[in-house]
Amino acid sequence: MANSTQDKKSGRRIIFLPSWLMHYSPSVLPDDIAAAIIVTVLLVPQSLAYALLAGLPAQMGIYAAILPLLVYAMLGTSRHMSVGPTAVISLMTAAAIASVPEGMRVEAAAMLAVLAGLMMLGLGLLKSGAVMNFVSRPVVSAYVTGAAILIMISQLRHIFGVSSNGNTALELLRSMLPELIQTNLPTLYLGAGAIVFLLLVRRYAAFGFYKLGVPPRGARLMARFGPFVAVIFTVALSYTMGLSEQSNVAVVGIVPSGLPRLDIPSTNWAMYRDLILAAFLIGLVGFVDGMSTAQTLAARSRSRIVPDREMIALGVANISAGISGGYPVNASMSRSAVNFSAGAKTQMAGVITAALMCLTAVFLTPLLYHLPLATLAALIIVACFSLFDFRHLWRTWQYSKADGLTAFATFMSVLVFGIEIGVLVGVILSMAIHIRLTLRPHAVLVGRFPGTEHYRDASRYNVETSERIKTLRIDESLYFANARFLEDRVAELVEQSPHMKHLVLMCPAVNRIDASALNSLMSINKRLDMAGAKLHLSELHSHVKDRLHRSTFFKKLTGEVFLSQHDAMEALAEEPDWAALSDHIDIH
Repeated sequence: MANSTQDKKSGRRIIFLPSWLMHYSPSVLPDDIAAAIIVTVLLVPQSLAYALLAGLPAQMGIYAAILPLLVYAMLGTSRHMSVGPTAVISLMTAAAIASVPEGMRVEAAAMLAVLAGLMMLGLGLLKSGAVMNFVSRPVVSAYVTGAAILIMISQLRHIFGVSSNGNTALELLRSMLPELIQTNLPTLYLGAGAIVFLLLVRRYAAFGFYKLGVPPRGARLMARFGPFVAVIFTVALSYTMGLSEQSNVAVVGIVPSGLPRLDIPSTNWAMYRDLILAAFLIGLVGFVDGMSTAQTLAARSRSRIVPDREMIALGVANISAGISGGYPVNASMSRSAVNFSAGAKTQMAGVITAALMCLTAVFLTPLLYHLPLATLAALIIVACFSLFDFRHLWRTWQYSKADGLTAFATFMSVLVFGIEIGVLVGVILSMAIHIRLTLRPHAVLVGRFPGTEHYRDASRYNVETSERIKTLRIDESLYFANARFLEDRVAELVEQSPHMKHLVLMCPAVNRIDASALNSLMSINKRLDMAGAKLHLSELHSHVKDRLHRSTFFKKLTGEVFLSQHDAMEALAEEPDWAALSDHIDIH
């Protein structure tokens, strides 16, 4: 009994540990180690490249890939998610801190991560992750596609070895085109060669390894080493040929070695105020994109994702990035997919990846001095090809012109007005379309298929209808924005149906009736009564009915509430005139 009590106390002491760690099996450790090594090989060049994209020192990319990985592994619900710097979030960071004085951009980026993390953490703790659903999937696809093009344009200056500035595609091109006459040819050859090499590796390497006898899974993983090979080769080439000194090829330069120092960004409240909107948009895009990645991998591994827990995990990961010398982070689809393909079994792969990134920060950063910026730009440009989603945008247009126009407007806004405006346009248009659709709920007259209990839209099907009994099916919840529309629709129906004695509101899709809609129903009931007709309801959900019972609506209702539409039609059907038929009754 004493041992049992001790066990319970021990369990309470370690209850803060994640369940996967408490039940971790050493048998899966080799798989997690192998996956961590492969992800690290991909993460090191990407972290440097994305820091360059964000306009920040290279080491900040490495710092942003240490503590956030560890935090997410402890709090997240995805076994394969790889958290760290990503292309889209890096570009959003660059746009957010562009107006900040250059000497304060490092601190501003850390503040941005903390702010975005606090917002996500707060929403997660309040179980309000659904607020992120205001960003539709077509908008995200359009935004990411536009951002990918913007990212590629922004990196062309490193490929040509020229300067450019701006936050939109037009600004970047306008500032860069006059500079092309001063193109640094060694830089161009290096950058273009790296792009061609990476594209060939992506397209043909896996097939080539397979032809050499490597198993399919191994061939695909070996092809992922392309960026690492490009980094090693160009560093060696830059060092041996002295490209930085002799040909003026821009290189990374000194990357401080050592682990990041934990420090809370200064309380510059004016800067925090200026970054709030950008932080919200980064958290919005980061969570939507991260959830998409997590759910995709969860479906493939037959596991489950908890959205609010994910929001908390990503929020704390961003806070940890901000206090450890990094900048905003998100889940990387490419690295997460590699983690899955490499055979990671648990979040321990993320912990090991964080440890390997620590070793990189301590021992390997001096080797990065001669890494050409053109190589990092090539890595970014090639990575952007996987972000294009024009096919999805076209399918969206074919399916829904309204959603298609929203996606196109978002795409063009990103290119013409920049990252932040593009996201805002997408969010506002998505909400506007949703509100517009609910303002005029689909309300149609229905009739019965002859000889059945099925009722369908009378304008689309050949159904039985009655002049005495009209049924209006409402295909939307009723609230303040569409309540008056329902009143107008009923008034129109009354005018068109002089013989109507009963109106049945068929409510299978009505999941909510707010106070304004309740008042409208009261008015409809009263006006029908004055016109000599009764109001009835059918197929009303029980939770809606319970709420209506809190009011006086049912006491004043002139008609009845029916369980089904067929019950209503049977109960309200006019009795036959038996007297008129009495001469035809066979008494025998």
